[in-house]
Amino acid sequence: MARQRERFERTDVPRDNPHRNTIAAVVLVVVFVAVGVVVSIAWRRAQAQSHLGDSNLSSSVSKTSTVSDLGYTVSSDSFMGVLLLTTDNLDASETGGANLSSAELLVYDETAATGKLVSIPTDVKVSYNGQDTTLAELFNSSGSSACVSPLSTAANLPVTHVIVSTSEVWDEVRSLSGAGVNSLISRASDFLSSIRTDMSSQDILDLAEKVQSAGTDGLAKVDAPVVDETTTDESGNAVSTGYRVIDQASLGLAVGTLVSNEG
Repeated sequence: MARQRERFERTDVPRDNPHRNTIAAVVLVVVFVAVGVVVSIAWRRAQAQSHLGDSNLSSSVSKTSTVSDLGYTVSSDSFMGVLLLTTDNLDASETGGANLSSAELLVYDETAATGKLVSIPTDVKVSYNGQDTTLAELFNSSGSSACVSPLSTAANLPVTHVIVSTSEVWDEVRSLSGAGVNSLISRASDFLSSIRTDMSSQDILDLAEKVQSAGTDGLAKVDAPVVDETTTDESGNAVSTGYRVIDQASLGLAVGTLVSNEG
């Protein structure tokens, strides 16, 4: 039976956010740490103790699909997506058994040098191996790598890189904002050893250049629009499936991966 989705207010234009200067702080400070590290002999030690270039995450990123037009026009701009997953147990997050605290996706328009940090509810529906589940349940049962392609498909957004860490690390990251180079260097090793990512040191530096070129004025935060999923029963009535799904069209228009056909 065909499923119907309840629609709600579109989010084509992101709302102004009073905390604009702190938007994407996680990624910005990753940049600062990377820059501090590469100008110091601490880089080799930090790299040796880190989980850079995680093969499982790299493999999962390679399986993500392209953006569908959904009746609109796919933007001709080049986009990258950095998925930020926060967990309560970094080690267990690789194979399952850890809990997912939050999920955010930095959708960066490389052509326009602007970005949107999308907050994604952890209870949204995703499909894995033909089975419907939630993002949080999939993370807990199968680990972070299993979540990448299903979330990319559910959101109809690109995921080109992944960073997994704990909330304590992100709190540490936010505290480093505006810190001096010496402070960043002294704490870089601990920071890099507390994340898992598919990125190499060069990838981090490339991300550094992109985010710095955007600056805080070129970044905005949006909440992923979600709707209650419904299906039709034998009497033709709409009934809830119990899942919430991402409104892909509204989100695509909000972040710029989709363009309206009007005008």
